[in-house]
Amino acid sequence: MIVMRKRARPSFPSRANLWLFPIVTTSLCDGFFHPIAVRKTMTMATATSAMDPATDEAEKSKIPSRELLIHWRGEKDVGYSKPFRHLEFTSSLLAELEVSSSENEESLFTFRNALNYAGQAAMADVSKESFNEAMQYFSISEHLSTDAMLTRDAIISAVQRSSLVHACYEVIASAENIKDLAQLAIEDGGFADLYKGGSNEGFTWCFRARNYGEMADPTAVPVAGKVKRFSSSARSMKLEGEGLKALTALLIKFGGKVNLLNPDCKVYIFDGLVGGKKVLARRISVGPRTSIIAPTTRICITNTPLEPIAAFSLCNVARIQNGMAILDPYAGSCATLLAASMITPQSRTVGIEIAHNGLVNRDDIQKDFSSRNLTKPLALLQGDSTDSSIRKQAKAAIGDKPFDAIIADPPYGIRESLRYNANSPLEELFASIAADRKNDDDRLLRIGGRLVAFVAVAGEETLEFRLPDQGLTDAAGLEFEVCREQFLNDKLSRWLVSYVCKR
Repeated sequence: MIVMRKRARPSFPSRANLWLFPIVTTSLCDGFFHPIAVRKTMTMATATSAMDPATDEAEKSKIPSRELLIHWRGEKDVGYSKPFRHLEFTSSLLAELEVSSSENEESLFTFRNALNYAGQAAMADVSKESFNEAMQYFSISEHLSTDAMLTRDAIISAVQRSSLVHACYEVIASAENIKDLAQLAIEDGGFADLYKGGSNEGFTWCFRARNYGEMADPTAVPVAGKVKRFSSSARSMKLEGEGLKALTALLIKFGGKVNLLNPDCKVYIFDGLVGGKKVLARRISVGPRTSIIAPTTRICITNTPLEPIAAFSLCNVARIQNGMAILDPYAGSCATLLAASMITPQSRTVGIEIAHNGLVNRDDIQKDFSSRNLTKPLALLQGDSTDSSIRKQAKAAIGDKPFDAIIADPPYGIRESLRYNANSPLEELFASIAADRKNDDDRLLRIGGRLVAFVAVAGEETLEFRLPDQGLTDAAGLEFEVCREQFLNDKLSRWLVSYVCKR
């Protein structure tokens, strides 16, 4: 059973067993979320609809079922962020759909690789796996799509807040022969909004082609012992030339001008995907520009700042939404709250940090928000989150109500090594939640709210050893939900863990 907050949405007809994302006829282009717009506002406001107000209601109700293709953001090290990809994106989508909980959530979504390396150059198995998983088709069970009334705007918003998504494409047509793509696309109507007289006829556009297949010329002479193979960009000028010629019948229908630098809509041909067909797609959205809150760009400088992708992942797995009250009890330089403000500009955030201003300058943190046009925290408290008086101050900042989400990146063993306390920071947090829930008026986390945190596991330790025991978990009214492991080095892993407040 799916539990969600009610929101008025148009009802959609049911689909087959595995239902692909519905796409409205007059679709949004990627132009609604440009890096330039981010630089101006530094927020991730929900995309406005490109639907023509005069469009007939019957036309709006047409929902052709098209595949979505997700291009994941590259990794600085192979396998570094891959464990969080699916969890972050699906959690973002569930947040946009306002789905608070669902049984067997992982079974609701299907990802399948769009690539299968076939280059001539030798590639290590781990690199080949990384390459093959860099682009994936994504589909969703009809149970979620029907009950939650999935919309195109929800998909776009989910992509825009997912730090590990580079871009999302809508597949319009596929064919063995590139010459057949134009007619198939015209029949499909996937670009109709860009036609002269269409709702987006003034949109600028550009065309690009990518070849991910066998790229080496077997007759070519190797240069300096190297064999030409797949490159990270995979742009093919030859395929672009052939594609422009083959798509002429489609492109001449577009009403807008070509813009190679900053188009409203990008049209792509992909070659070399699984299945062997040429794929014609349009980019519908891009992921957030997380680098604007990178530690090197901030005014408040600390020794161990959390990187943006980790901060975004915490926030998205917590399924934060606009209007929510969010607490970080180990705030540090507030990377998590910066990410929360980018994802949900109308969220209300509070940070607690034990370090004094000489180590973590709160005025500089406020400047990090204001200089990026981000909503400032309601309070940045100096103190220990295990102190009930500090927690009461945190609640007072949001009107003495429980928080909707607690997001934390606790110290990785510093306090334990000093024997400051026999308990780990996460155990201390659970104990605080347990103490506060003895009185409903003092409750720190609302029922249905999430606690999402990183847990460091070193050497021969296990995650179970590092997590609060079941007795403390029950006392806090929490229930374990999901976890993912991220390898930091040979001796240390970082686990992302999520709990839901059930009682």
